[in-house]
This record gives sequence, C-alpha cells and structure tokens, in this order.
Amino acid sequence: MVSLLDAYLEQNGATRYSVAKANGTTPSKLQRAAAYTTADGITTRVIIYVAKALGKTPGTVLDELIALENGSLK
Repeated sequence: MVSLLDAYLEQNGATRYSVAKANGTTPSKLQRAAAYTTADGITTRVIIYVAKALGKTPGTVLDELIALENGSLK
C-alpha cells in the first residue's frame, strides 16, 4: 500500500527529497512519516515541512491529508 504522505506529495508534484531539500534537512527525516497510511501518525514537524515546500499552510496540508485518507480528495 502506498503511504499517505507519498500519495499526497505525488498529487502535489513533490517528493520526500524535494520537501527535505526545501527545508534544509535530509529525506530520512521524512522516512518514518512515509510509513503511515493515516494522517494521525504524521508529526506536526513533517506537516510543517510539507507546507513550507508546497507554499501552503500547515492547516491546509493537514486538511488535505485527512481528505485524501477519507477518499474525498482525488
């Protein structure tokens, strides 16, 4: 099964590598988050990293992750 984070990043034209690069960190910092299939396992720090890389607010990223998890974001 594809991780929720990877599916979300793919839909937004991003990768774990691009998120890490935009935040001055390593892709391994995002490795644990990539193992989750639900939004509740993804840390706030990772959501902030993703938001910064995508130019969105952390709240928007979380809302979209939950929508994707529930199947309402295609």
